[in-house]
Amino acid sequence: MIIPEEEIFIKNNAYVPEHIPGYGMAISEGEPFLLQDYLCYQGKRFLIFVGYPLQGSFREDLMNEIFQGAIRRFNPVQIALMAPAISSQVGSPSHADAYYKLALADFRIPPKVKNMTQRAERELRVEKGQEFQEEHRNLIADFLVSHPVDEGTRYILQRIPRYLSSVPTACIFNVRDSAGKLVAFDIADFWAKHYAFYMFNFRSRQHQVPGASDLLLHALIREAEQQKKTYVNLGLGVNQGVAFFKKKWGGLPFLNHEFLLYRPSPPSLFDALRQGLFRS
Repeated sequence: MIIPEEEIFIKNNAYVPEHIPGYGMAISEGEPFLLQDYLCYQGKRFLIFVGYPLQGSFREDLMNEIFQGAIRRFNPVQIALMAPAISSQVGSPSHADAYYKLALADFRIPPKVKNMTQRAERELRVEKGQEFQEEHRNLIADFLVSHPVDEGTRYILQRIPRYLSSVPTACIFNVRDSAGKLVAFDIADFWAKHYAFYMFNFRSRQHQVPGASDLLLHALIREAEQQKKTYVNLGLGVNQGVAFFKKKWGGLPFLNHEFLLYRPSPPSLFDALRQGLFRS
């Protein structure tokens, strides 16, 4: 478990969503540990290792050293590893992507995007809160029905209510039409000192309004500016459509992201004997 001094250190240096202990704990149901400059979450027979150092530049050799130490310490059956680069000695990543970042210093909304937000403002109103309601659950359920997602993504999305109820810096931005119908919503997190995080976006397929997601992101950016954040981490590119949306707002890829889910090889007989794993 992390101690208060470690939490302050993490808060001051966090720049990816997985650096938010409350989010990591809610999603993984594991305990956070700080291993030098790296955060990980240890649960029953599993380990999630966040291969993004909280200080200094990423060094693959150093990350691998600390990662292997975590495996020896926690002895997990299953491991999830995310990092800017994953060594072929560890395994082949299941996918590669990039995080997008928006700098808030002297930020100006791009003209074409401004037109979309102004159009949406004529039909929608924005509200900010934290209460997760049935209407939010329904939009997530509809997303899962209408989009092919892997089991890992499904697992995360189903734990959003737990995340929102346990992390006070996470909030929901809603847009509603004149009848009060929920058209779309974003989930954002403002826990880190320098970063705001654009965590999730969901839209109604039955009540589509052009510019709804632009209006939501604009509200998120304004909140980040009010809280004196330096950047917004817009999340991963995911696909061409999502990446285009982030780029049109001025978001730039700033971190490679590779992900690997695997089971480590069992120890050799020699190692097992040396570690006392076999008993007579």
